Amino acid sequence: MERIESRRTKISTTVSRSFNLTLLLIYTGIVKTLKKLIAQKRYELLLVSFLILIFGNTFATTPTAGVLDIYQNFIVGLIVFFNKKRLRFFFLLVITFNIALDVFAGSLQFLDLRSWHGIVYIIFFLVISREVYKEVLYAKNVNRELLAASLCGFVILCLLGTFIFYQIEIKRPHSFTNAGERNQVLNNLNYFSFTTILTIGYGDIAPISLLAKRAVMFVGLISHFYTVFITSIIIGKYLSANRK
Repeated sequence: MERIESRRTKISTTVSRSFNLTLLLIYTGIVKTLKKLIAQKRYELLLVSFLILIFGNTFATTPTAGVLDIYQNFIVGLIVFFNKKRLRFFFLLVITFNIALDVFAGSLQFLDLRSWHGIVYIIFFLVISREVYKEVLYAKNVNRELLAASLCGFVILCLLGTFIFYQIEIKRPHSFTNAGERNQVLNNLNYFSFTTILTIGYGDIAPISLLAKRAVMFVGLISHFYTVFITSIIIGKYLSANRK
């Protein structure tokens, strides 16, 4: 009986180890596949995240949706650039700082939290833009990743414009006509930033103060330069690849 029990125990242990090993191999395979996918589709994932940030709260009835959209953008940025130590530390710092601002909002009433959030977002998009523009500049071939990175760069310019205009409106209220009140301000200025950079310009929102006008001129100038510069780079890379 003891031998039988001993054999059963050994068999059970062996089965358990085999099962755990199988799970470990499956987990390792999934992790490797995800890492490979992220490495290959880095800027496509980032682009999807930006689109969620822009359009994610379209049908939302509460401001919470907008907060979740920005957090998913932080997390995707962390995942996409996780292999870069400095960027990983930066994204973790941004997420932690942003959570602290939200959690301790009641105790930090002496601070203008909207302004602080806006500053954090501007820094975040500036850091992201550096990586995106490096990809566009040094990419060897014209492919989906390059096109996704180029579009990411354009969207980042629009979002930077959004938060620059938002900072101006916070510090100097009524710098823009029809900017709205409270939670409407950011969404309206986001719309204004995109329509301005896309040269649609319906005229329903317009800068009034001199600072706002100068900011709009600056953002428009940078975005126009980006469009021309990126177009020339992509065409140049495409022609160079065809010659080879």
